[in-house]
Amino acid sequence: MAKFCDRDSCNNFKSEVSIYNQNLLILGCSQRKRSDSGLLKAIARYNGPTFQVLRRFLKQQPQASNNISTYILSAEFGLIPQDFLIPYYDRRMTASRAIELRTSTVAKLSNIVNSRPYEEVFICMGQFYFKAIQGYEAILPKSLNVQVASGSLGRKLGKLHDWLHGKPPELPQSIQKNINLNKNPTIKGIEVLLTTQQVLNIAHQSLEKSNQEFANFQSWYVVVGNERVAPKWLVSKITGLPVSNFSTKEALRLLVQLGIEFKRV
Repeated sequence: MAKFCDRDSCNNFKSEVSIYNQNLLILGCSQRKRSDSGLLKAIARYNGPTFQVLRRFLKQQPQASNNISTYILSAEFGLIPQDFLIPYYDRRMTASRAIELRTSTVAKLSNIVNSRPYEEVFICMGQFYFKAIQGYEAILPKSLNVQVASGSLGRKLGKLHDWLHGKPPELPQSIQKNINLNKNPTIKGIEVLLTTQQVLNIAHQSLEKSNQEFANFQSWYVVVGNERVAPKWLVSKITGLPVSNFSTKEALRLLVQLGIEFKRV
């Protein structure tokens, strides 16, 4: 049964994951959280891009939860399992907080990796979170295959997607099927009468006002100037549709019709 993880109990928790779990996922928590009152499981409370990728995967392949143990490094609670119940809070990881957490975090990680014969570990977190697990290499079994997501947020999300699914997403060729280039480009009933250059002009203007949401891509990106931007972000800017109203595949199909090139992370 999941339990509320306060600062004291987190130091003494025991893993309750299934004995069948063979892969270990370590994520950094996210600033974006569900603001529901009361307690929520950590995997539901955190609502940043990495958690959206993970929840989408588990929804598509619910049986995968039997093969992956997920732990979250929280700036507030330290290293906790995904099903620990936590309240809404607002605390960011800082360099000093990471140093405070390092000893207990590495010790917990040692207990976790030695609790069962894991085959792979995938680590995805920001630079301050890495400070909290500094020295982790020394406590991991040599037989363990360790992968660390690095680079931009979009690149990390792409690597996380590939690790979870065991393969990259569908190739662009599959997206281009059944596209009628003789018809005006449409998405969700909206006709997009823009030239390729007009789309890029809108992208450049939007980047000047952006708050980094353009970088929330997972596997595919569009090059705009010196930036890599999410296809869904770009389509949202040229149509006015919220990114939640259409899929990445729909966005890519529209971009093909508009003559916009995209690349794999």
